[in-house]
Amino acid sequence: MFGFAKKLVKNLEQSVNETINTINTRNNTAISDVYFQSIPEHLLIRYYDSTNNLKVITNVDQLYGLRVLQTDAYQLQLTTFFDYIIGINDQPIPIVFNEYGYMVVDFNAIYKLLNELVLGEKEVKLNVWSGKGGFYREEYVALEPNSEIQEIDISSDENNNPIFLSLGFKVQWQPLIAATYVYHILSIQDNNINKNRLVANTDYIIGCQQGLLCTGGEKLLYNILQSKQNQEVELYVYNSDHDVVRNVLFQLDDRAKLGCNVGYGYLHRIPIPKDVQQKMMDELNTQEDVNSENILSIPLQQEHKSSIQLSEGELKTEFKPLSFEQQISNANNRKKHHDSKKLDSSLLSQLQEPEETVHKTEEGNASIPPPPIINKWSCILCMSIFWT
Repeated sequence: MFGFAKKLVKNLEQSVNETINTINTRNNTAISDVYFQSIPEHLLIRYYDSTNNLKVITNVDQLYGLRVLQTDAYQLQLTTFFDYIIGINDQPIPIVFNEYGYMVVDFNAIYKLLNELVLGEKEVKLNVWSGKGGFYREEYVALEPNSEIQEIDISSDENNNPIFLSLGFKVQWQPLIAATYVYHILSIQDNNINKNRLVANTDYIIGCQQGLLCTGGEKLLYNILQSKQNQEVELYVYNSDHDVVRNVLFQLDDRAKLGCNVGYGYLHRIPIPKDVQQKMMDELNTQEDVNSENILSIPLQQEHKSSIQLSEGELKTEFKPLSFEQQISNANNRKKHHDSKKLDSSLLSQLQEPEETVHKTEEGNASIPPPPIINKWSCILCMSIFWT
């Protein structure tokens, strides 16, 4: 029964991955796994191969970052275990290839960059990817110069010793896929063994003592528990409701059971914390409101500017008063125009039907509105046609 369920889950995960790959191929997405697609494309590591061709790492298994392993009490910007630094000042982590052909971090380049920043901007921008739901964010960390005298290795050709104080955290070069090596508590099977130490649906086992779960694998947790029969085992458990990590101790018997069912794989990754989800939704709603305001906003009407352009000579023409003869001529023209208006109104009164005319219908007397008033200029045009 369990073997059939495992095969079903594997087939489902495979079909989901194939579907995602198909969609991403159509959309020209660099990274196939949606859990890592929040990583900006400019932060993907690039290198030149043996044929001097530029390569961009998009394979999920080859995505690496500086995983935060420990933070000081005053360092509240980064989260231990979950955060990966994937870039510095919007640039990918500098890498080199060692003598065995493996990709490693170029810490000399990082020290050189930070030494320049501590003398200038006094802060550094960290591009961070989180294993909680796979979301991306940016953090700004202040840099303070170190005034203490330090020993300098004069045998080294490059003098890139740090001249800044500690940033308050320790990191290790690890693959990003390691953030998915978690075991989801699905249900409590035997509470006599569990004793309310694990919570169904919201608890995730993310680690074990001595780093025994760091390599991941569906059967790794079972194998470790079997190797700890009749011993005490310490598990690190993350709760998605409260966004906290706690230590849970189990005294195993000869059966080495935790009293619960667990899930592992694509469908059981840690989700985005609720407060981060709410923040993302607020930012999205704010952006939608801004876009709607831009769409609905009506621009103010501008003053109508005449297309007629006057020459410079016409603009500079001085005003000259009219002579007495010109004033008499204008008065006569206005009088003629007034008489023509009287003629137009008399012709219009003759052409229009009386307003008191009433049309009868078969059902009874019902007044129909009079026809629209004819434009006086059209009347004059009609009369002129009849007269001719």
